[in-house]
Amino acid sequence: MKTLTGMILAAGLFAAPAYAGTIIIPGGAGDAQSPTPLNYYGSGGSQTEQIYSSSFFSGPTTITGVSFRAYPGATPSGFFSNTVSVSNLLVSLGTTTASPNENSGALPSTTFASNITGATNVFSGAATLSTAATGSGAQPFDYTVNFSTPYLYNPGSGNLVLDFLIPTGATVSGSGFGFLTFDTANDLNDGVYSVVNINSGSAATGTLSTAAAITAFHTAAGAVPEPATWAMMIGGMLVTGSALRKRRAVQLAWAR
Repeated sequence: MKTLTGMILAAGLFAAPAYAGTIIIPGGAGDAQSPTPLNYYGSGGSQTEQIYSSSFFSGPTTITGVSFRAYPGATPSGFFSNTVSVSNLLVSLGTTTASPNENSGALPSTTFASNITGATNVFSGAATLSTAATGSGAQPFDYTVNFSTPYLYNPGSGNLVLDFLIPTGATVSGSGFGFLTFDTANDLNDGVYSVVNINSGSAATGTLSTAAAITAFHTAAGAVPEPATWAMMIGGMLVTGSALRKRRAVQLAWAR
C-alpha cells in the first residue's frame, strides 16, 4: 500500500504546476523617476520598449501582469494625482537578441520593430492605474496592468521585451497637473534598457535610454512541461494504473 501511495504522489508531483509569485526587475531601490512606460497627460500617444535581461528568470515563466511603483517619497497632492487613466493601451511581450547591458552584446535599435521577436499582445483597451503612495519611503507596486492573455516567457529564447503603446489620439488623463511618475533604475549594466518616444504613438523610432521603470512581473503556474516531464507524467500514470490493476487482481484472488 505504501508503495502504491508513493507512486500516486510521484505522479501528482510531476503534474503539479509551480507556485505563483512576483519577480522584481531590477531589485533594490530606484535612483530616478520617469513617466515612461506611459507618457504625460495628453493625446499625442507614446511608445516605450523596456528590455530585461534573461538572467533575471530561472526558467520558463508564465507572466500574468506587471506592476510599477511611484518614485520614493512621492505623495498625491493638488499637483500630482494618485490615478492615471489611459483610453487605449496596447501591451505586448516578446524576446530580443539585443542586450540590456551597455558593456556586453549589441545594444537595442532605435527602431521599435527591430527589437522584438514573436510579439504577443497581452492587453488591449482602456486602463486605469492607481497607487496608494504615501510620500514616506519606498512605495507599493500597485500601478498594475493585469493581462488578458498570459505570456509564457522562455529565457532561452532571448532577453524579454515589454512594449507599451498608446496610439496617437488616445488620451492619458487624471486630476492635477500630472500623475506620480514611476520609480526608475538608471545605472550602467543593471540588466534593463529602454527605447522611448513619449511624443508620438505612431512613430517607428524612439530614443535609447539606460533608464527603465522598475517592474514587478506577476507570475503564475503555467510553464509548459518539457517533453521529458510529459514522459515522466505519462509513465507515472501508467505505473500507477498497472499497480492498481494488480492490487485489484490480488484482492479478487483472495476473495475466491
